[in-house]
Amino acid sequence: MKSIKIAIAIVFIAGIVAVLAGPAFGYPPLLVKARKFGAKDCTFCHVDPEGGPPWNERGQWLIKEKERRSAETVDVEWLAEYKPGKGEAPKAGDAAKPEDKKPSMPAVQAGKADPKTFDDYIGEYELPIGILVLTHEGDKLFGEPKGETKQELKPEDDGSFTVANVNARIKFIRDEKGKVIELVVSLNGEEMKGKRIK
Repeated sequence: MKSIKIAIAIVFIAGIVAVLAGPAFGYPPLLVKARKFGAKDCTFCHVDPEGGPPWNERGQWLIKEKERRSAETVDVEWLAEYKPGKGEAPKAGDAAKPEDKKPSMPAVQAGKADPKTFDDYIGEYELPIGILVLTHEGDKLFGEPKGETKQELKPEDDGSFTVANVNARIKFIRDEKGKVIELVVSLNGEEMKGKRIK
């Protein structure tokens, strides 16, 4: 009889823990803050209910705000300034930075990348979703999001690279001296920029 009571108590406690822990594991901390702006789940900023790219208009606006503010992370409190359908229209008093008015430079050179140039791309790039580390091994270029598995970046005829397992395309941007300073990742119709930090 005593063992039955213990078993029932364990099942009861496990059930309470599961109910209380479920929402904590199921939603990122940002969702808790976003609730005051009307968020019910991750689709408030993401297309996928589980989060991650691609982002909807609100999520894209937050990422652009992060870049505009030169912030390390997204702050949900910025949503107080978000206006649907307005994109990233400058706010009153915001002067356009001179670098914002420069004509965009071509992201890639025409023609398939030569493995001899792969050393130009190696380093670390900071994307809105985390750090991407690029390495050159033999005649192959690899990308490895921190904490994930390394994937080969295959050169394409237009000078970009593809990552087959995630259906992504990567283009590198060089400065006026020819140094690679940034990459652009196209993933599921969304584009993310990653500045070279190392």
